[in-house]
Amino acid sequence: MRFRLFFGIIAALFFVDGFGADARSSEQKRTIRIPVQQADLDGLNDCILSRSDDCRKCRQPNQSNLSLMNYTLLREALSEGGFEAEVQPVHSPNSERSRKMILSGQADIKTDWIFNISVDEGALQTEPVFLSGEIEKGLYARRNLLTPDRQLNIQDIRNLRAVGIRSWRLDWQVLESLSLASLSTAATTKQMFALIDAGRADFTLLEFSSQEDMGRQVDGIWLYPIQGVKISLPATQHFMVSASLRDSGMVVDALNRGIKRLRESGFIQRCLVNSGVINPAVAYWQTLNATASEAITKQAPTVSTQ
Repeated sequence: MRFRLFFGIIAALFFVDGFGADARSSEQKRTIRIPVQQADLDGLNDCILSRSDDCRKCRQPNQSNLSLMNYTLLREALSEGGFEAEVQPVHSPNSERSRKMILSGQADIKTDWIFNISVDEGALQTEPVFLSGEIEKGLYARRNLLTPDRQLNIQDIRNLRAVGIRSWRLDWQVLESLSLASLSTAATTKQMFALIDAGRADFTLLEFSSQEDMGRQVDGIWLYPIQGVKISLPATQHFMVSASLRDSGMVVDALNRGIKRLRESGFIQRCLVNSGVINPAVAYWQTLNATASEAITKQAPTVSTQ
């Protein structure tokens, strides 16, 4: 009888300990939601489901899917910082909506520019993921505008018409600083491509593509960078963390540790290169916006919607 009681107690202890371990394991499994636009969602989901870890480690070109790059950096920064979580994409129609999703708690973390993150509205921010000037963009136009026999200079660019999305504050301010012939606003990337294709604008600002010719395509419309010139974006990008996320302060601390390690190991640089944001082929192209202050202090011009 005593032996039965003894073994019963031991079995019960194992059961309780095992149940507690399962409970702790379940407690440690967290889901972090990152908002992703529809254009990037399919490529990101394909990567998540891929048997190869290459696309989740920035080991291969990702055809300029910036959401995939941000997903990878968030996933790795959490892991390197010691916070175990599954990063799950959730659909968002645009960057402004993504920001509101973070503030309302419908999503948890996204990358954003420093000036878009307001701690007073329910957001926390990490240390910079991308440094000021680190992200470059090309002046993307239809191929028939490009002149392979010569490179355009700043005066040539000033004779052109640009289109941008005004809510993309930093891009818009850089375009203002170039003193262009005209600057039109569009509602979406799709509309920007359509306006250029219709001849109502000459170029827009886009991240460099990782493709060999650096072309980018939306709805069958291809745009290519004007050779020899580029712009740099004079601000830092951070992880924007919803203040309503459970243990948000702990998450920020983990991300800061992870960001430091990823930068020291060269992982962030590798992701930027393989996404096309940093393109070695344009290393010696002329940067048109000379200083950060020129880009961010100019008054907004009268906006044409034509």
